Amino acid sequence: MKKKVLILGSTGSIGRATLEVIENQRDTFEVSGLVCRDNIGLLNRQITQFNPRYVCIFNKRQEKDVSFHKNRLFTGIEGILRMINTDVDIVVNALPGSAGLIPTIETIKAGKILALANKESLVMAGRIVSGLVNKTGSRLIPVDSEHSALYQLMKDINPGDLKAITITASGGPFRKHKKKALELVSPEEAMNHPTWKMGKKVTLDSATLMNKGFEVIEARWLFDIGQDRIKVLIHPESIIHGMVEFIDGSFTAYLAVPDMKIPISYAINEGKIRELPFKNLCLHELKRLTFYPPDLVRFPSLRLAYEALDAGDSALVVLNSASEVVSQAFVEGKIRFTDMPVFIEEVLDRHRLTSVIDDLEVIWEVHNWAKEYAEKIIKDKR
Repeated sequence: MKKKVLILGSTGSIGRATLEVIENQRDTFEVSGLVCRDNIGLLNRQITQFNPRYVCIFNKRQEKDVSFHKNRLFTGIEGILRMINTDVDIVVNALPGSAGLIPTIETIKAGKILALANKESLVMAGRIVSGLVNKTGSRLIPVDSEHSALYQLMKDINPGDLKAITITASGGPFRKHKKKALELVSPEEAMNHPTWKMGKKVTLDSATLMNKGFEVIEARWLFDIGQDRIKVLIHPESIIHGMVEFIDGSFTAYLAVPDMKIPISYAINEGKIRELPFKNLCLHELKRLTFYPPDLVRFPSLRLAYEALDAGDSALVVLNSASEVVSQAFVEGKIRFTDMPVFIEEVLDRHRLTSVIDDLEVIWEVHNWAKEYAEKIIKDKR
């Protein structure tokens, strides 16, 4: 029997790459459902190619533009939840932002295999998500290249042998910029990532290193490891995606070309490695692999992520929510690149700390407060 795959965010970069993998593994998978925010033209082409059983869009007013059976076309978050609770086997959650949290929770509750590319699920509610995984027996397999690398490296490790884990970062498009020059960079420049082709929010977060901060938070919950043992190194070549350090001073590392189809294939194949007809890594072509520590003065967002982890659960929600607001403000030209971490830190300083949150309603309350407060201070200081 072929595995039925539901793709949340099918027209984004992860969704498109997932469909490429499935196209090359038709013997194993079939597309059960597609979820799209607003790229209806591409969605219609995906429908023609993969003939899904269900489709969901966010905006009901666009129903007339979708070339699909109306009785199997859903809308909004309610439609996504209905699709999760069909006979689907694997859910790829590639939705951007906080919108991905509820589908993550529902997928785990339904006992499905979750291939998770939505960072915000673990940043906002890592305690709740990891607790549900343990309780339900559902499987959560990370899609991020860094976490996929660490997931594979740590499968058979004795916890007592582990000293630390290292997540690598390309450094983004501004890794050589002086601090003063960062004040003048444009949204268009921030979207010019040197290695990866990603969605707008994650690309911007990579430029600020907030994305790497989010990955540190994800790693804390995915691997049940203290933040003091989660390291970050800038690695411009983006060949080593993760490393494990042992108590005897030795390391193991995961190397691959920077191609999201590799971790996607691993995730939807439930931890099995399949041959892929895409570009492979040629070690003899590598001229050098370089590493250096991140500059937390020029890129303070990574520091804020570590501090939020130290502060507790509510700070993690605030960090994510404020980041969504300031990122949009920068893209719209309302604030400078260097203003983003300043505003985020101000929201963090003003929030009422709750160290442990195990209630989704409380998470949404903190999320809404943080978004409103971030929007207010941006408006007041313009």
